[in-house]
Amino acid sequence: MANVKFDPAYEALVAEVRSDGSPKDWVAFKYEGKNKLVVGASGSGGFPEFKAQLAEDACTWAFLRMIAGDQESKRPKFVLVQYNGSNLGGMAKSRAGIHKPDVEQAVGQHHVFYFGEGAEDMTEELVMDKIKKSSGANYDLGSNAAGYKTKAGDIKNSAASTYKTKEKETNIGPVVFHEGPLARATPCDLSGRPTVAPPTEAKKNTDYKGKLDIDKWQRNE
Repeated sequence: MANVKFDPAYEALVAEVRSDGSPKDWVAFKYEGKNKLVVGASGSGGFPEFKAQLAEDACTWAFLRMIAGDQESKRPKFVLVQYNGSNLGGMAKSRAGIHKPDVEQAVGQHHVFYFGEGAEDMTEELVMDKIKKSSGANYDLGSNAAGYKTKAGDIKNSAASTYKTKEKETNIGPVVFHEGPLARATPCDLSGRPTVAPPTEAKKNTDYKGKLDIDKWQRNE
């Protein structure tokens, strides 16, 4: 890293946060001096536990695993957080801003970057709102937690009914063979061009009176 150095212990903790098999869901980094980040704290108590350890006179970087979605589909979302405490000085804020590319490279892939400045900016609701907007879908895991009833069965039955109706409307019926002459039509090839012989070709099979000369046609003269 060109601008900031990292405590070697960060890699293992970030890997734990990423792991579905680990209860650890956040890790925070604090500055030791001006250009070194060390592990400040980590835990498995979710966002409230993470927020409780934030200092108002420092910049804290953190990597969080949060759960987004509804009862039909839940998925982890990884959030990189930069929190500037409300009492952090201007020079420290500027240095921390310059370090963002290095921190992003060190932590690796994440779904959302969230910046907060002061306690009023650092709420779980605001972070989840940014996750929802970034995913392009407004999942609601909290408001329907009480009394929620799945609609998966209704959706499946409705789809099956619609499919059967469309199948009846579009399936080819029994083959009907014509027992008499076909309706007047012009034969065409696969490209849609008529395959009827031009008048000059037709005249080759007629006599001088304009009648079909069967003998001439059979001789192919």
